[in-house]
Amino acid sequence: MNKTYFKEIALTVGTFFWFLFVATNVNQVLGQTYQGFTALSMLLLIIGITIFDKDLRVTYSKQNNILSTILMAIGGYITLLITSVFVLRFIDPAVANINSVLNLMGATTPALSNSKVINLITFGIVIPFVETSLWARVMEFIADRFHIQITKQNIKKIGLILIILILSVGFGIFHITAKGISNISSLIIVVIMMIISLVMVVLSDGETKAAVYFHVIANTIAAYLSLFMSGSISAIMGS
Repeated sequence: MNKTYFKEIALTVGTFFWFLFVATNVNQVLGQTYQGFTALSMLLLIIGITIFDKDLRVTYSKQNNILSTILMAIGGYITLLITSVFVLRFIDPAVANINSVLNLMGATTPALSNSKVINLITFGIVIPFVETSLWARVMEFIADRFHIQITKQNIKKIGLILIILILSVGFGIFHITAKGISNISSLIIVVIMMIISLVMVVLSDGETKAAVYFHVIANTIAAYLSLFMSGSISAIMGS
C-alpha cells in the first residue's frame, strides 16, 4: 500500500475511536452518525486502492508546502466570511454582517454535554477532519465515474463544478437532518463552507490538508465563541 495514505488511515482510525467515545459517553446519535461517516471515508479509500487498484489523488498529505497550506486555509476562512456577508445581503439583509455570520456559524455547533472542552475538540477539530475527508473522497469517487481527475487544471470543468455544488447542497441537507439546523442563513453559510473546502481540495491537486485546516479554523472559532463567549461576538469585534 502506498505510504501516502498511512497518515490519513491513522488519523481516520483515531477519529473513529473518538466518535466511539462520544457515542458512549456524550451523545449516542451524533457519535454513531460520525462513526458511520468515518467508516465510509475509510471504505472509499480502501476500495479505491485495492479493488479498483487506483492511485487516488485525494489524500490528507502529499508533503505540500506547509506555509502555503496554512495561508490557503486562512484565505479560505476570510473568503467564507466575505462571501457569506455578500450572499446574505440578498437572502436576509438583517444578518449580512460579520458579527451575525459568526453567530450563525456558532448556531451549527449544538452543545453535546456539559464539557465545553469535549464540545470544542469534537466540533472544532474531529468533525472537520471527517467531514472534509468524506466529502472530498465522494467528490473523487463521483468525478472518477465521469473520467474527471481532481486537479487544478480541471477546476473549470462543468462536470466538476456541478459535482461540487451538488455535494455542498447535500452537506447543507445533512445539517438539517443530523444536526437539526433549520435557519436558512446558517445553512447557506454551511453550503458556502463546503464549496470552498472542495474547491481548495481541487486547487491542491487532491490534498485535503488545506481544506481540513480551513474547516478546523472556521469550526473552532465558531465553537469557541458559542461555547465560551456565550455568543458575545459583538464585544469581541469591538462593535
